[in-house]
Amino acid sequence: MTHRHAYALLLGVALLWAGNYPLAKIGLHELGPITMSALRTLIAAPLLVLVSRLLEGPLPPLARRDLIAVVVLAVSGFVGNSALWYVGMRGTSPANAGILGAASPVVVALAAATWLRERVSPVNLVGIGLTMLAVLLTIAQGSFHVLLTLSVNRGDVIILLSQSMWVVYTLYSRANLSTFSPLQMLAGAHVVAAGLLLPLALVEPYLAALEGVGSHVADQRADISPITRVWRLLKASTLGRV
Repeated sequence: MTHRHAYALLLGVALLWAGNYPLAKIGLHELGPITMSALRTLIAAPLLVLVSRLLEGPLPPLARRDLIAVVVLAVSGFVGNSALWYVGMRGTSPANAGILGAASPVVVALAAATWLRERVSPVNLVGIGLTMLAVLLTIAQGSFHVLLTLSVNRGDVIILLSQSMWVVYTLYSRANLSTFSPLQMLAGAHVVAAGLLLPLALVEPYLAALEGVGSHVADQRADISPITRVWRLLKASTLGRV
């Protein structure tokens, strides 16, 4: 794969990911952050396993290094990052989340230069500086007083924490010792993440009600299972197109 093709694929991913921000805000009106994360993995896992099987055949024998890699990637990329990201999205705007998300590749580039000895060009450094300036302005809401008093928005801070998990995922996906192909690794990580998130999603409404999160809204969600809420959301979207 040439650099041009690689950058074209990355651009496509960025364009697809951009739609995730407004859609997440809409979904969070009906579903909790853990449930949203679980739905993503439950939909993606069987599709990725099927594609992996069709394109690359059965999985090779599972070695310990493969299992460790799959679990680390699942926990960092699809449990920690995804769940924290949805929690943060409840307390910030899609625009803020998008800008703060730019901090992730900056940290990845700096960590890769230190850990993996990858080269950072002067142009890269200029981009890193401008990105960090944008992140600081977003967190500070345009006011240096916010930074000095540390009175930042809680949702913005959680988004940054989720990006730190994504940094771990990105670097470890490059440095792990697994013999799995990237597609096999992605499929396995989604399967593990689905297994971890599904039980949490089933009890999420009840935990939210017990902790008093969302007061009246949380009480209502405790009386409705996540499956019922997903059905209502799909039904509402279908009716809206008629």
